[in-house]
Parts: sequence; structure tokens; C-alpha cells
Amino acid sequence: MALRRTAQDDIESQVAGKDESFAVGQVTIRLPLDLSPLPMLALVTSFLPWAVPVLLVMDGMLHRRASSFFALCAIVVTSILSECLLKPLIAEPRPATSACRTEDGKLLPGMPSGHVMICQSLLTFYVLEAMRHRLLMVALILVLLMPLMPWARWYNGDHTLKQVVVTFIMAAVVGLVYFLIFISFFNDSLATAVHLLEVASIPVQGVTNGALPK
Repeated sequence: MALRRTAQDDIESQVAGKDESFAVGQVTIRLPLDLSPLPMLALVTSFLPWAVPVLLVMDGMLHRRASSFFALCAIVVTSILSECLLKPLIAEPRPATSACRTEDGKLLPGMPSGHVMICQSLLTFYVLEAMRHRLLMVALILVLLMPLMPWARWYNGDHTLKQVVVTFIMAAVVGLVYFLIFISFFNDSLATAVHLLEVASIPVQGVTNGALPK
């Protein structure tokens, strides 16, 4: 059994009226749904980038983590880079299996994959952050998750193999740039704040240790 329907099979089934496809959030959904494990995994995974900003907002509000707010800004920048600049500039269409089309049926640009671009850049950023804090197990888990989104976008028929591979590499570089920006600005300011607190606490410690009445 093939792991993925070929483009020709998908087109023939649609022409014959055997199934119907439409796009939601640049994700192709085919009816009736194929409830097999791999198609469902690819479909559900393709919607994860829409949940990531919500999780980051919740984490930022609850824990006031600078990295969460930074990651939110990174998602916005990455989306603009992918959707507004690179896709119109490269203008490479999606495969025929995708339902991401204009109203007149023309395939939308698919290079780079916005889903892969966002996920891979964030994963690269958090892998480097985890390594910086010596959280090696966390970094390993994140590395193992990296191929999931490129596979899902290819398997679901919304991008070609070339598009997801090129985007994977491109997004890793973008994630590295985000990490370097983060440690250059946010880390330095945090280190300065900690240093100032330590300096300010020296007189207080002196009084506490040697000037208390007996």
C-alpha cells in the first residue's frame, strides 16, 4: 500500500467525483476524510502552526517569559517574509494535489512553505536556547520533531518535496538569526539587570552580616 496517493490518482478521483477537496488555513481537506493514521497525522499536524501563537500568548501572560514574546514577534516576521515577499517573488506553484487555489482555480504559490518556515525557525530557535541552558534532552526531542511538519505538508499534498526541503534549510538559517538576535539584545539586558541587583545588594548584605545590634 502506498504511503501517499499520487497526484494523478488524486486528480482522477476528483474529476470522477469520488471526493471533494477544499482548503482551510492553507491546508487541503479531502472529503470523505481518510481516517487512516498517516493521513490523519498529516492533516492534524498541518494545523499546529495556528495553535502555536495561542500557546505562546498564554505562556507569555502566565510566566512573563521574554522568549515567548520574542517568538510571537518572530512568527509575525516569518509570516510576512514568507507570504508577502518570498512566495510572490519566487512564484512557484503548489502541486496539483493541493486545494489551495485562487477563485478561478489557479494554484497558489508554494515556495516557501509557510507552515514549515514558522515551525522550523521556532524549533531551531528553541533547540539553540535549550542547548544554551544545557537542556540536552529537550534539545534532542525538539530535533526529532523537526521533520514532522515538512513531512506532513508533503504527505497532505500541499507542497512538493523540493519546496519543503528547501524551506526546511532556509528556516533553520532564519531560526539561527533569531537566536543570535535574542541573545544579543535580551540576554545582555538580562545580564546587566542581574549584575545591578548583585551590586545593589552588597551594602545590604554588609549591614545584615556585621551591623545588626546584639
